[in-house]
Amino acid sequence: MGHALAREQWNTLLPPIHNWLHTATIKETKTAVDGAHYGVVVRSDQADKDKVSIDAPDLDDGLKAKLLGQANTLGWRPSAGPLHLNVDQNTYTLVAISSVPASLKQVARQVGLDLAKALKELKLKHLVLCSTSQGLILDIAEGYISGLYTQAGFKGQRKNDQSFPPQLSLLGGVASSQSVRDLVEFSKAQVLVRFLQDAPPNYLTPKKFAGIAQDIAKEYGLVCKVLGREAMETLGMDMFLSVANGSVEEPQCITIEIPGVDNSKTVALVGKGLTFDSGGISIKGSAGMEEMKYDMSGGAAVLGVVRYFAAVKPPVKVICVIGATENMPSGAATKPSDVVKAYNGKTVEILNTDAEGRLVLGDCLSYTINEYKPDFIADIATLTGAVLMALGCVGGAVFGSDESVAQRALKAAELGGEPFWQLPLWPELEKEVKGDTADLKNIAKANVKGGTIMAAWFLKEFVGQTPWAHFDIAGTAWNCQALGYPSSGSAAFGFRTLVNLCKTWG
Repeated sequence: MGHALAREQWNTLLPPIHNWLHTATIKETKTAVDGAHYGVVVRSDQADKDKVSIDAPDLDDGLKAKLLGQANTLGWRPSAGPLHLNVDQNTYTLVAISSVPASLKQVARQVGLDLAKALKELKLKHLVLCSTSQGLILDIAEGYISGLYTQAGFKGQRKNDQSFPPQLSLLGGVASSQSVRDLVEFSKAQVLVRFLQDAPPNYLTPKKFAGIAQDIAKEYGLVCKVLGREAMETLGMDMFLSVANGSVEEPQCITIEIPGVDNSKTVALVGKGLTFDSGGISIKGSAGMEEMKYDMSGGAAVLGVVRYFAAVKPPVKVICVIGATENMPSGAATKPSDVVKAYNGKTVEILNTDAEGRLVLGDCLSYTINEYKPDFIADIATLTGAVLMALGCVGGAVFGSDESVAQRALKAAELGGEPFWQLPLWPELEKEVKGDTADLKNIAKANVKGGTIMAAWFLKEFVGQTPWAHFDIAGTAWNCQALGYPSSGSAAFGFRTLVNLCKTWG
């Protein structure tokens, strides 16, 4: 790593929003604030989309009438986008609720994203976000903060965006000092997730990924263990190592332990951390390959969980594992038809080196279960292109080792406002991961479709009887089209669900 950028400390490259979260005054308020700028939600009538009402129970009815009067005089319609108004020496921005059907949390976050976009050119000293009749103030605030994120860290001229308001108040709803603190810590972790997703692969190498994890663990007094190539060879994690064979970068299996309020129960999270995926010998086409830096999004989401629960103690013990490596072609790279032995003793024939994530995850799953004996384990990965064919870019896929696990995973996703859809582990397809030359094969025959299901069946071979959930976020981690998420670049998709899985697995 001889280039200048690689020598820079990661925390100096974080976007300006990270510093703002440390310095801004963010608090709840029960009363209106004079001289502030207000973000106000507007709802359209079901029958007449141009007929609107202001959904802000904590604002005076007379004020709301004045705002609507001005909007009507100007001929404003919600489809025109946010509207800035001046009334009684205060300024207001009206933001319409999206008409696209989605969860309340997603809709509220979209309001926040729209508000951040509308206000980015204004130099505000104090912004007040108004709660709605459904009490979605924290979700609006989360969306607003997410909307302040930029990829400024890797630009030559790094300037803090002075348009960030030094004061942010949340008016009404269920906000409290504790919930606001939780919002801030959650947002810091989300910024980290997106930063990691956006980082170029010549900076975020597997060793850099491990170094960031070690820095966070050291800051918060957590136990972090990193296995390199030699240690993984000793343990027999040859399936993982087969993916790393073609790269000069050292593979890293990163494990962080987070003590909980009740350490008698353990939840384990495993993230795919492919810092760049060329496809290996089964190389991808050049179109869009630059986006393959995001193939570590599952690992980024898991490290975001570490950052969040380091500051906000989880109810149970949490083990976070990231399998970080590159998948590159070279004379040393794994070849299609090679057979490797997994950590759990099963042999695998590699029929396609671009089906590499399941190889990394399989060893990480069985290693984690053997080492930590969790009560529940989940993995998250940008695993299959097939999930885009099934669900597009507006939702992820979830599988469970049984129906009760799948339902708990879906409930965690619902609590986080993340659209996931349960796909089945059709029993007829289980045999398709069985190999001829080896115990297993990493892809099914060409005439067997359902690639996302086949990948899940492969992973199930490495969890035994441990309750297990699998999240495939290949269509949503990057350029996510779901409401309430940034429409381009990193989305931190899945991070909220993992947090809620840990909070609810009691």
